[in-house]
This record gives sequence, structure tokens and C-alpha cells, in this order.
Amino acid sequence: MVRVADYVMSFLVKQGVRYVFFLPGGGAIHLNDALGRNEKLKHVSFLHEQALGIASEAYGQHLNFPGVGLVTSGPGSTNAITAVAAGYLDSTPMFLLSGQAKRSDLKIGTGVRQMGSQEVDIVSMVSCITKYAVTVMEPEKIRYHLERAWYEATSGRMGPVWLDIPLDVQGAIVDEETLESFIPPEEKKYALPMAEIISLLQKAERPLLLIGNGAKLSGCADRLSSWAERNHIPMLLTWKTVDLLGYDHPLNFGAPGIMGTRYANFIVQNADLILVVGSRLDPSLTAFHSEDFGRNAKKIMVDIDEAEIRKIKGIDIPVIASADVFVRELDSLQAMPPRTEWLDFCRELKVRYPVIDDEARNRKDGVDLYYFTDELFRQLLPTDVIVPESSGAAGEVTYQGILIKKGQKVKNAAALGSMGFGLPYSIGACLANDGRRTVLINGDGAFQMNIQELETMTRLRLPVKMFIWDNNGYASIINTQRNMFNGFLVGSEPGSGLTLPDVCAQARSYGIRTLEVADNASLPAAIAEVLEGNDAVICKVKVTSAHLTRPKVQSQRLPNGQMISKPLEEMWPYLPEEEFKRNMRFAKG
Repeated sequence: MVRVADYVMSFLVKQGVRYVFFLPGGGAIHLNDALGRNEKLKHVSFLHEQALGIASEAYGQHLNFPGVGLVTSGPGSTNAITAVAAGYLDSTPMFLLSGQAKRSDLKIGTGVRQMGSQEVDIVSMVSCITKYAVTVMEPEKIRYHLERAWYEATSGRMGPVWLDIPLDVQGAIVDEETLESFIPPEEKKYALPMAEIISLLQKAERPLLLIGNGAKLSGCADRLSSWAERNHIPMLLTWKTVDLLGYDHPLNFGAPGIMGTRYANFIVQNADLILVVGSRLDPSLTAFHSEDFGRNAKKIMVDIDEAEIRKIKGIDIPVIASADVFVRELDSLQAMPPRTEWLDFCRELKVRYPVIDDEARNRKDGVDLYYFTDELFRQLLPTDVIVPESSGAAGEVTYQGILIKKGQKVKNAAALGSMGFGLPYSIGACLANDGRRTVLINGDGAFQMNIQELETMTRLRLPVKMFIWDNNGYASIINTQRNMFNGFLVGSEPGSGLTLPDVCAQARSYGIRTLEVADNASLPAAIAEVLEGNDAVICKVKVTSAHLTRPKVQSQRLPNGQMISKPLEEMWPYLPEEEFKRNMRFAKG
């Protein structure tokens, strides 16, 4: 016989769980007790439920293994919702457990808003952002729900799951030998049009492979890139897969998109065949009009989620399948000869359009963001873990200017793009990677949203090096307001009602070492000093107020106020017409 709460923790141990991120509360008191008593689980106490959820998402994303979070009922549960939404959009395996009021106090069927203490119907709230969410009403069903939830989190298109367990169910005693189990369905069989795909690949003069997060989630990304190497096919990556190849890899041509690199976008628009494996081709990658993405190419899209393929216009061969199943079949293709003219064209573009330029290097009015990114990645080691903040310039510029080394890991929660993810995400990422040096790049505004977790980081003694870009406000919002509303600002900087505290003074109150740097000339030495040692460090980087993220695909406002989006190849600052035409010489229009 065993208490349900203890059975839950033993189940997690059997699945290989090491850490449970949690914040205790009365609604989860049996689960908290069982966690503390289980010597094979390490409990990590956070100071806010949103932060522990974010850390769980980071852990799951780095390992393709469920990050586990435990929260209490009511506000403890609702606080974790944003992180679960991020995990759902990123297809990250997450396993959330929440406490709940005892069964006799639940409002089910009464028509009232609340009965039990801190009761909310959390399952209804999270059902649309989880693969499986249920309130466990019968103690004898605990094994079934645990096994079903774990299966859902780790199978097919991965994602978060949520088990809500009432207090009296947590404390109930059950017979392990008689508990009902979950029987997984038979593995799905996929029909793959390989003959047609192989024919197109063999005929293509300018083939291109785009490797998305689905290839990583299914464990076949390395195998897929090796296939591309054998067949001399240029590769494009997404923000989720940017760490698959080193920047200097001869077939790595970066990440396309609205804030991608100019050379990657030109390559997409000149290709005559694009094979997309495991990318959902979201609007930030295709530039809002999906029919314009690779409009001169035959397009093959491989995705486990049929709905993601249906939403894209102009897919010639949809392949509804797990990426690993598809890649196993693709591997049998006889190696193809190199398309020398196409490869030369791609390499010329990459050389011609580096992200950083002399203007960035020579800037005098504060640290240039592109120069910072360039210099930081020159000093980082192949073993480093990098966390760009999930929103704003800290993410955009990092991914655009990244000089990745093979072995580095770079991840964030870009799909949701929420402020406040950076600090707790770096904690989860560092723990997932066994305490490897972790580098956080964060804006000063977003950093304040979960700054309390500096205490968690200090307690755990994690070697997280934090670079906080100080522009005294919300730079991305400022730029948008200036462009859209003739310079009128509201709530985005001191003159319009926003103030931010001194982050170094805050850091020192947590006992964290601090540095400040205010110009390009001092930057290399400052970065080197921050990276020394195994302690947590905060470096305030006074960045230029004149920053503009570029190149980028911009929208254009028509005289009637309507906004239209440019295609991928038309990035601002716009190129001279003759130069643009040379770069589109393989395109038909």
C-alpha cells in the first residue's frame, strides 16, 4: 500500500526524472511532502510559479525530456500558465503537477464560481495549451493518468501535460498491485511518397534543405545534416536549430526570416527545390505571405502535424510523418553530385553580406548590439550554453549575428516571445546541461520581470554570466511607437512613464559580482572578465540608443492606412536595383 503522492514521485523516478521545480503551497501539501522525502529526486525551490514553469520549459527543451514542475492550487497554478503556453508553442515536453481543493469542495456542477479554498478550474484553463490535462478524481486511476500523461508529453508532436490532484486524492492510500495501467496505441504508420521526392531531388539544380525543431525533437537532426553533407546540399536552420552546425560549416547558410540574414533569404528565393523537415514555417520565417516563400521552388514539407502543413500555401508535396521516419527513408537515396554553380552562389552571398559592419565596430555612442554579439561569440567556448531573452532585440540580434561554434547550445522560448523568460530559463538550461557555463543575454526591461530568481541562482551556485543591455526602457516598443505613431511614446521610457532600477545595485544585494561597460573599446576586456571563474556575474552593458535591427523585412503603410508585407528578399536597408537583380538571377519573378 502506498500514498498517492508517494506513488507520483516514485513514478517520476522510474521515468528518469532528476529535478522537480516547485514552490510549496497548502493545496499541494502531500505532493510537497512526498517530493521532499524522495531521496532520488532533487527539488529546486523557486520564488515564483511562472519562473519554475519557465525553468521546466528550458529543461525540457534542452533535453527533449519532460521538465517537471509542481505548483499549488489557485494562484499557484494560474501563475504557471504562461510558461506552459510557451512550451505548447515550442513543442516542448513538460510535466506539470498541481494541487487542488479536496473533491468534496470542488464547484463542479454547482454553478458557483468557487467552493474550495483557492479553487480554480485549472484544467479548463490549460486544456487548449496542453496535450493532456485532467483532474484526478479517483485515487485508483493515478497510474493510468501518470502513464497517459507521460506518453502524451513524449510522443508524436511533443508538448506539455498537466495533472491536477485534489488534496484528498494526494493523501489517499492505494494498492500498487491493482492500479489500472495505460496501454499506448499502436505506432502510427506513415505513407511516404519517396519515389516522387527522390525524383525531384535528382532533377533539382538548386536544392535547399531547411532543418526545423521537429528534426531535433525526433532525434534525427544530426543524421539529416550528414545526409545533406553527403549530397552537397546547402542547409538553412531556424532559431530552434541554429546550434546544429557551426557558423563556419561549408553548408551552413544561416536562418531565413523577417529578421534573418540577407544571404539566407536570397538563397531561399533562388532555390528550385526546398525540402523542409520539421519546421512549421511560421510567419516570422516566411514573411507573412507563405505563398511568396521560395516561390521559384518546388516545396516538400515534412511535419508530424498535418494542420501545420495545411496552413502553408504552395506546398507541392506534403509529407505527414515523424521526421525520424522520413529521414530513415531519405538515407537510402544514392549520393548525388555537387551542384557547383549553386554552391558557389550561396557561398558568395554569405561572404558578401555579413551581419556586422564597420559602422557597428566604430560606434562611439555606447556599445553596438551587433558588435557585442560578434565579440561575445568570438570569446565563448564550444561547451557554452547561450540563452538569448525570448523577446526584443536581445533575441533578434543574437540570432541574427550569431557566430555559433559546434557544441554550443542556444535556445529560448521564441514562439511565445514573452518578456521575463531569460533569468529562469537560464537556470533550467544550466541544470539541464549539468552546470555548464551558461550565458544570458537580456534587455534591462525584461530582466525585471523575474529578477527575484537571482536568489535561486545564488542558492544553487550556478555559473550563469548575465549581460544586461541597458537602454533605459523597452527599445523594441520605442522603435515601433516611433515608426507607427509619428514618434509618440507611451510607457516605454522615462519620458513616457517607465522607470527601471539600477540592475547592478540589485545584483549586489544578492551577493552577485557586477561589472559595467559603456563603449565598444572597453567591451572585449569586460567580456573576458565576466567569463572568468565559476560564479554568477551581472554585466550592465550601456548600449547605443540609436540601435536599429537590420537587415529586416519591413511592412509598408499605404496611403489608406493599410499595412502590406514585403517578400523575404526585400530587406531594409534596400539594395541598389542592379545589385538586387544580380542576387536574384536564378529567380523567375
